[in-house]
Order: sequence, then structure tokens, then C-alpha cells
Amino acid sequence: MKRWMWIVFAVIIAVGVGSYSYTRYRLQEESYADEMRTGERALKNHDYSLAETSFTHASRTRASNATAQRYLTQTQTYVDGTQAMNNRKFSAAKQDFTTVKTTKHGSTTLIQQAREQLTLLQKIQDKRKTYQQQYQQALTLNKANEFTDSNVVIATLLKDKTFKQRYYQDIRKNVLTLRKQNNASLKTLTGSVPALPNTAQSIAGTSGAQSSPSQNGQTKQNSQASSSSSSTTASVTNGTSGTTSPSASSSSNQIQATRAELNEQGVDASQYSDAEIQAIIQRAAAQHLSLAQAVKTMNQSSDQIQATRDELSQAGFDASQYTDAQIEAILQQASSQHMSIAQAAKSLQ
Repeated sequence: MKRWMWIVFAVIIAVGVGSYSYTRYRLQEESYADEMRTGERALKNHDYSLAETSFTHASRTRASNATAQRYLTQTQTYVDGTQAMNNRKFSAAKQDFTTVKTTKHGSTTLIQQAREQLTLLQKIQDKRKTYQQQYQQALTLNKANEFTDSNVVIATLLKDKTFKQRYYQDIRKNVLTLRKQNNASLKTLTGSVPALPNTAQSIAGTSGAQSSPSQNGQTKQNSQASSSSSSTTASVTNGTSGTTSPSASSSSNQIQATRAELNEQGVDASQYSDAEIQAIIQRAAAQHLSLAQAVKTMNQSSDQIQATRDELSQAGFDASQYTDAQIEAILQQASSQHMSIAQAAKSLQ
């Protein structure tokens, strides 16, 4: 009887242990499947931190399973590639994404995303090459002392929204530094930073600068002022000597022609008197500006006068002793003689 009881007891224990083992195995399998599904969903949602955590748990649940470990390694490599691309380490990024893409029996989601990243990476590298060429073009113009043309190329770059992305920040930093240098040089030479040409002129200046940077700057500025210069050379002549008089009033035909050209360039010419139109013509001819640029510089004259006063004060001058007319004379002297503001002020004392 006792032997029979022991047999029954042993059977009960065996059934219990077997049931427990099966239950434990089933729970492990369910946990593994849940973690793998969570990891896959996380990959599709680009939540790679959650994917790593899920695949790590899955690999620990079934230590002998290679799939979870393969997905985990693949995810970590993909994250490394993304970080490398964000840090502009493009060779490392390409290697990582290629490894993810070529992983056998890996996550199809990651393989597709790696393909997309490799395509994006190629576009980024092509863009960088284009941006670098434009920067070199602007730098060449800077070295040729064609500061305005250099700024035209830079303005084209900075208008490109893609150029603001992190992948191009090193080139953008160089471009902004170069623009600062251009502006400083222009201010030293002319006392102010000339307004840039309009969009059509900018495109023409950019394409022309590629062939002859050292010659293009002056040529383009002269062509922009050609209409205004022709108006000036047609000014009223002196009756006794037959020579032109720069201070003579423009004829009504010249004023009308100038108004028409300003309207074509997007400037409302009706707001300016005949005397102001004459002043615009003279400024354009004297400073080699287009008519639109001459208008902008005249509109900015009050700001320029204040900026010049500030610069004189910083140079040790008593700026309050100068009238606005004297300040303008200093600006004209600095522009015509290629002097600094301080040097122009000393030369006029």
C-alpha cells in the first residue's frame, strides 16, 4: 500500500514538473514573440532606442536564438550610421548603412531604411560638392578684391533652404565668415556695404564669375550702371567749352527715362522729385551702381551717417563736431580715395 502511494505521489510530481516546464516554456515563447513584435514596430516608427531594448530582452529570453541578436546588432549599426552622418562622417556612415543593408536574414524594415539612407547620403555628398564649388567661387572673387560679386554668390547660397541643414554647417560657417570679410572690406573702401543686385542680376553675376572672376566684378557693376552712366554723359554741356558739366541738371527726357528704368527695376519712381532723380543718376554714375542700388543707398544715407559717426567716435574723433554734410563728404572721400573713414576725416581737416 505504501509502495502504491509513492508511485502515485511520483506521478503527481512528474506531471506537475512537466506542466510547470511547459508553462514556463510557453511564457518564454510568448514573451520572446512580444518583444520581437515590439522591436519591429519600433523600427517602423524610427524609435531605435525602444527597438534596441526590445531586441535585447528578446535575446535574453531565448539566449540560443540568433535572430534577436542579429536584429539587435543590425539596429545598433544603423544607429551608429545615423550618428556618423549627422556628424558629417560620411565614409563611416556609408559603411554602417551598407552593413545593415547586406545583413542576411536581417530585419527587412532596417534593410529598406538603410537603402533610403544610402540614397540620401549620395544626395548630400552631391550637394556638398556643389556648395563647396560655390564657396570656392566666392572665395576666388574675394581674393580678386571683387567683394560685391563675392557677396552675390554668397547670397545665392544662403537663399537655399537646404543649405541650412546640419550636413552643410561646416561649409555654411565658412561662407558666413567670408561674407563678414567682404562686408568689412567694402566698408573700409566705400564707407558702407552696397546693396546687392536684384535676382536676375545676381544670376548673371554668378554665372559670369565662374569664367573670369578677376574681370567680372567691375564689368558687371559697369553694365548695371550703363543706363545711368549714359544719362550722365548726356548731361547739359557747357556752351563755351563744349565739355560736359557733372553738376548740370538732367534734361526732362533723361529724368523720364530714369523714372521708366526705376519702375522696370521694381522701384516706385513717382515718389521721387526731379531733383531727387537727378541725385540718383549722379550717385549711380559716381559709385558704379545700378539705379535701383543708388536709390537704396540714398534711402540708407541717414543710417550710414549715424554709422559713420559711431565709427569716427570709435577712432577717437569728436563726431558731434561734424555736420551731416561733412559726414557725407567724408564718406565720398573714403569711397573715391579708397580710404578708411578715419583716414578720410583726417584728409579733410
